[in-house]
Amino acid sequence: MQHMRLILITLLSVSFFATVPTTAQNLQWFANDHFQLTEVSEEALVINYQKQPWEAFTLYLGEADFSKNTVMSFLVQSATPVDLRIDLMDEEGNQATDNFTKIKLEGSTDFVLVTYDFEKLAKKIDLSNISHFHFYINPGIKATGELVIKNIKLPEAIATDPKTNVLVFPNPVTDILNIKTIGQSFDEIIIFDTQGRAVARKEMPTTNYYEWRLAHLPSGIYQYQISYQTKLIEVDRLIIE
Repeated sequence: MQHMRLILITLLSVSFFATVPTTAQNLQWFANDHFQLTEVSEEALVINYQKQPWEAFTLYLGEADFSKNTVMSFLVQSATPVDLRIDLMDEEGNQATDNFTKIKLEGSTDFVLVTYDFEKLAKKIDLSNISHFHFYINPGIKATGELVIKNIKLPEAIATDPKTNVLVFPNPVTDILNIKTIGQSFDEIIIFDTQGRAVARKEMPTTNYYEWRLAHLPSGIYQYQISYQTKLIEVDRLIIE
């Protein structure tokens, strides 16, 4: 399998792992090294790509609170004609619905508004399972070009207990990963690859400390997710050497 590299963005600088603040919450972007993601302003993200047929870049939604605001929206632009497919994914890396959204950009300096109304989706799926958006540019074919996304607005993230402290160490890890929490128990840990797919999952009795042997996973950059009774506690990067 081709080596994958994780790329995320920060408004202050570009780095291999950071977040992009928006009007609603911090965002995490994932991509392999066929995508270059660059912030150009406080609201705009530029995606330069030289991709294989079914490669995608990913937006992690976090634990969104749909009780007050059920609408997600953003603007997207491409100077060249492209088809943009957006798949809504669950925490296990599967499609959250049987349908996907396909947007045809004619090639222009104009931005196209994309809107998702999660209130309508709630009739089909459990909104608490929503985890990622996969963005496919010209799905099924190789493509090279540039895409711009800006003004991303999401439902607010569900507030977590500020007294909760999560320690995950060592990071990078070569064998045994230690997970320790203060002020909050946990009962599940999931590790995702750069495509948002769950590659390792561990369920355990409620605890504040756990040792997990990860030597079976290939070296690379991943994302871990720690939960208690399906409530998200912590999401961050994990490097396996």
